[in-house]
Amino acid sequence: MKYSYPILNAEMPGREDVLRLTPNPASKDLLEYLHQEGVETWLDRYEAQQPMCGYGLRGLCCRMCQWGPCRLDNKRQRGICGRDLSTVIMANLVRSLVAGLAAHGRHAHEVILTIMAAAEGKANLPLKGEERVLDVANRLGLTTDGRTIKEIAREVAEVLLEDLGRLTMTPIRILTAYAPRERIETWQTLGVLPRSGAYEIMETLHMTTLGGTSDWTSLTEQELRAALAYCYSTLFGSSLATEMLFGIPRPKVATVNYGILKEDHVNILIHGHSPVMVEKILEKIRTPEIQELARKAGAKGIVVGGMCCTGEELLARYGVPTVTNIMGQELALGTGAVDTVVVDMQCVIPGMKIVADCFGTQVITTCNSNRIPGAIHIPFDPENPEGLDEDALKVARLAVEAFAHRDRSKMHIPRETTEAMVGWSYEAIVDTFGGLKGLLELLREGKIKGIATVVGCNTPKVPYEFNHVTIVRRLIESDILVTTTGCCSHALLNAGLCSPAAASQAGPGLQEVCRSRGIPPVLAVGGCVDNTRTLRLFIDLAEEAGVAMPKMPFVFVGPEPGNEKTVGQGVTFLAHGISNVIGFPGPIPVPLPRPVAGAAPDEYDRGSNPVADFFAGDGLYEKVGARIYTEPYPKLAAQTIRMLIRRQRLALGWK
Repeated sequence: MKYSYPILNAEMPGREDVLRLTPNPASKDLLEYLHQEGVETWLDRYEAQQPMCGYGLRGLCCRMCQWGPCRLDNKRQRGICGRDLSTVIMANLVRSLVAGLAAHGRHAHEVILTIMAAAEGKANLPLKGEERVLDVANRLGLTTDGRTIKEIAREVAEVLLEDLGRLTMTPIRILTAYAPRERIETWQTLGVLPRSGAYEIMETLHMTTLGGTSDWTSLTEQELRAALAYCYSTLFGSSLATEMLFGIPRPKVATVNYGILKEDHVNILIHGHSPVMVEKILEKIRTPEIQELARKAGAKGIVVGGMCCTGEELLARYGVPTVTNIMGQELALGTGAVDTVVVDMQCVIPGMKIVADCFGTQVITTCNSNRIPGAIHIPFDPENPEGLDEDALKVARLAVEAFAHRDRSKMHIPRETTEAMVGWSYEAIVDTFGGLKGLLELLREGKIKGIATVVGCNTPKVPYEFNHVTIVRRLIESDILVTTTGCCSHALLNAGLCSPAAASQAGPGLQEVCRSRGIPPVLAVGGCVDNTRTLRLFIDLAEEAGVAMPKMPFVFVGPEPGNEKTVGQGVTFLAHGISNVIGFPGPIPVPLPRPVAGAAPDEYDRGSNPVADFFAGDGLYEKVGARIYTEPYPKLAAQTIRMLIRRQRLALGWK
């Protein structure tokens, strides 16, 4: 059965819909198997929450003080403090954005401090990304002649750290170094240039607390300001710093999906977002000592697999196979074959530990920001990194020793594996197309109609991974090149769309492009912080074309919004003039058409509210040149994306 929500002009899937429409046979298999075994998963908890609160779904519930909570509707148009509907909606939205900003900021903080520790010799980590160190230093105008790479990296890290936490009125230096001039002038005119990630978090919470701002339009300005801090303080900070530490990924072929797990091997899954300690753990797992320990335990070898964005990092750099995303983590442990899951920060849901306990899987946490009752805790602290090697070796030993305790009677491993070409850094994409001029020429002549970045989380409000896969298949059929990151990319990787063989599913122009270069029509560019790689591509292609970004045939697509971090991803691209096509309606009331009293039967008022009109109408468009389109049904969403790209091409006079 479906769960109908007329107030949203949408519906949510029931269990039968999820099982029928989930594109990955392995996920479907495990959802059915775990239900039969009586193991609780997100699908059970999701159905137990039906029907969901209509006020919460539409962002009409305010919990920002102890006077409420207050629920707003036509009868109750203000909260107890006097805050109106539009202010409540915007306050909820911008608070959600800065929660994601804080999460990515914590990620950036750890990696930046690790660079400093490596440069100072406190952490036993080489700086593998010399090319990125020098590139960023040159963009920042730092002196490089006569200095060691460690000295230069240390100074770059200091700039990144200052951009993360500055409290004075000084522009973010990475923004000044990477953002297009036309956009910087736009943001200056709007008065939305940020100071830092930390300052914009503080200011947003200040503005939205009891007795703060009651002008909802000023909160829209703060949302743009916070999104720019999100982009240039934390996304760029994390992505660039990781490339400085571990190098710039290059294309390679890898194997993904649940079938990478093996009954006769030690199976270790790596989960989270920060790759720092994981890199060292991977190093220890490959040592003769740990390999011998596995053999003594009776294993034929060790399989390391990834989940979420830490998995994406390892996949992009080393071809370490990934298994699944945030909503698949319980399913992966439900195979009964995972001996240990090592987690760091973010997206590690509590339900994962519930399933781990059902199958005897050992959970090891490595980040003080992420504690789980009953898990072994071996944290990494970038400010005290001297024990990194010893702790990583300890984790590797515990992970392998868990093999002896596996209950083999409970194993259920789907056999699906999928080939994928991964490692699509900014440089890799540009080089593959013969430079920016080569890719731009393909866009102008229409072999590639446009570029859509399809990214984001999962949500149980739509069939698991169905929207991601359905939209992307329709886009590549229409000669639209796709880039992808994060949880969405797991869906597309497992569906085979990131394999060169998927070129056969593309339209004639894109198919020719892919086959001539031996590449897939969908490029997996990394974890969610690596949306910066696509954003850099958009910025530089627009500059090469001599066209402002809002006029280029680019679209941001978030089919399954889930985590708070996805709000910042979308608004980041909006601020750069890239329209968003979003899946299930977010916490903004959906305008519903209503008959006009006393008018003809077929005459309807389209319905509206100020916040929806601002984002989807002319309000935001007049400021940044982009809008939000919400479409929960994937075939219609793909049609909307094609329409947007066609309009941009026609306006440019391209074929």
